[in-house]
Amino acid sequence: MAGTKMFFPEGVVELVLAGDVGPQELIGYSSGWRRADADAATNIYAQYIAMQGGVSGDKIKACKKCLLFDEDAPYTANAAYYLSGTAGYSMTRRSTTDGDMIQLVGRALDTTRLLLNIKEPEEFEMFIPCNGGFDSSGEAGIGTEDTGWYGPQIDLAGEVVGIVGRFPSGLISVDLARVVYNSINASGYDTDVTVVRAYDGAANNQDTGTAITTDDFDVDDADNKLFYQDITAAFDAGFIAPNACFSVKLDPDGITADVQVLGLYIRGFKV
Repeated sequence: MAGTKMFFPEGVVELVLAGDVGPQELIGYSSGWRRADADAATNIYAQYIAMQGGVSGDKIKACKKCLLFDEDAPYTANAAYYLSGTAGYSMTRRSTTDGDMIQLVGRALDTTRLLLNIKEPEEFEMFIPCNGGFDSSGEAGIGTEDTGWYGPQIDLAGEVVGIVGRFPSGLISVDLARVVYNSINASGYDTDVTVVRAYDGAANNQDTGTAITTDDFDVDDADNKLFYQDITAAFDAGFIAPNACFSVKLDPDGITADVQVLGLYIRGFKV
């Protein structure tokens, strides 16, 4: 980018660097401000654009939005630009590498002008209903209805229920994972929770998170009440990965009365 010029910076701040950064490079935070990187081994999402170069310890100016101009016409007109797996850079190709973070950082106005616009991460929520999940209970594949709620009904040990989902392509974190139940006078719940994660076209057991054993509901037992069970611990740092499929298995060892599994609620951040 030796001949690249920057115009119309917005959202200007000063940052103290924790690594070398060149002018117009994308900056993220990982134990300090350094080059952003979409690479699966790093996953440092972009938060700013460097307005000047510097080395570790330097204080530099950076911005959220700007127009880059290069008379050598290196850009692809009207193309979307994503954070690259090469630290600090952007690229037109949406990465297909397993685990790479997908972050849209701008769009080329024409071959000489690239408008970079770094958005703030946003909180996401997803709820995966269990109506179509695996169900080895006495109502396998059908589930039951209770007070207007539908889902697999657990009333015996060993009645396994499974839920399958997929992480967002721009996943940053999973801050809460919670199984939601409808109580039919349920109590004395004792369940094991296991998870597995994999990328498309790869081995189906790449990571198995952190197993949870002998876990109970996280609310007081009662009839006609929505229960929940916090299983965030199973979604450890090595387990969560952008654009990966995952599966959750609930394998109860004991229960008194009945409970319906309604689904899995996940909350976190993505770019």
